[in-house]
Amino acid sequence: MWTKNQIASAIAAGAIIGAVPASAEVFSGRGSAMAGAGVAGGDYTYSALVNPATATNFKENDDFAITFDFGLIANDQNEFIDTAEDLTDYIDELDGLLADQSSADYILDSLRTLDDSRLTLDAGAQLTLAVPNNFVSGMLYVRQSAFLSTEVSLADSDVELLSNFGEQYFDENDLESAAGAFGYSLQEVGFAAAREFTFGGYRVSLGATPKYQSVETIEYIETVANFDNDDFDVDDYMLDHSNFNIDFGATINWGELQGGLSVRNTLAQKYETLSGMEIQLDPQVTAGVGYTGEVFTVLGDLDLNAVELFDGAGEVQIARLGVEADLFDWAQLRLGYRHDLQDTYDGAFTAGIGFSPFDVVQFHLAATQSSDDTLGAALQFGLDL
Repeated sequence: MWTKNQIASAIAAGAIIGAVPASAEVFSGRGSAMAGAGVAGGDYTYSALVNPATATNFKENDDFAITFDFGLIANDQNEFIDTAEDLTDYIDELDGLLADQSSADYILDSLRTLDDSRLTLDAGAQLTLAVPNNFVSGMLYVRQSAFLSTEVSLADSDVELLSNFGEQYFDENDLESAAGAFGYSLQEVGFAAAREFTFGGYRVSLGATPKYQSVETIEYIETVANFDNDDFDVDDYMLDHSNFNIDFGATINWGELQGGLSVRNTLAQKYETLSGMEIQLDPQVTAGVGYTGEVFTVLGDLDLNAVELFDGAGEVQIARLGVEADLFDWAQLRLGYRHDLQDTYDGAFTAGIGFSPFDVVQFHLAATQSSDDTLGAALQFGLDL
């Protein structure tokens, strides 16, 4: 029989597979369409979230900007939702009745399917207020993100019971396979500030983002028979944590070429779940290069270190590449690709379009696909005055 800690470890180890880690993903109608690249350049209303030094990447006529972004990535592997709902209904109807081997085989096949499946959801939103200027460019933001994974761990005792069931009365409480929901919710309030200097004829920007973080860990574990999404109240299975953190960044410009370096979450943090498992928030060092022309922008980012977000879940280290074509400052086309150097989760293709009439009203849409089971989207509304 699975112990609670064994189940939690199994769920955490699988949770990161097939979904982008929430604390590493900044959803944006602009940035997400370019695979999240932006450490070296890009639009200041998005890039300042991944490198505060890029808050100086504004145009001469930019005085104020307000943007709202939201997005999500969902992975329903092997039709987890439909299989789980069908199995739950079947077990409830069969409970206490005389069952035969064919019924037991159906339950076992469904449990095996669920044991090889998962449902993950990664969502986020942020509101930004930016005031660019030549003294100190600043951007205030409020960000909310969440990551949740639901999985099933098949118990060996259930395999033995159901494989040799024969004909007898079925009791759902005899099943020891467990289902669990595991994840976290992260809230951030931060202020990115940057200033540009000239060294040796090159423009160099330095920036920092002090921020307050509130983290709620989520862990819910129950037997398959008793796991009920309708009765699941997430507030009963959460632990609250809070802390101060800070990001640092720098960029350098060589005409149309840029380079950048950022350190996000400089102060490492650890958060515990109800069973004592740890979620880690480690410093992430990322380097970036970029080309910004009148029509085309090309951005590439590379995480210089791997980070692990869950106990036993493996490490992630992301390379990102994004391309944008700007059509007369009225419309934009974007493409991107993101790859995990640690092979913890699948690579993702991204694409998006943008509309910015008069370079004032902003509407940007992004889509992400990393497998047949994983789809994502992000949307941005904004004003750039």
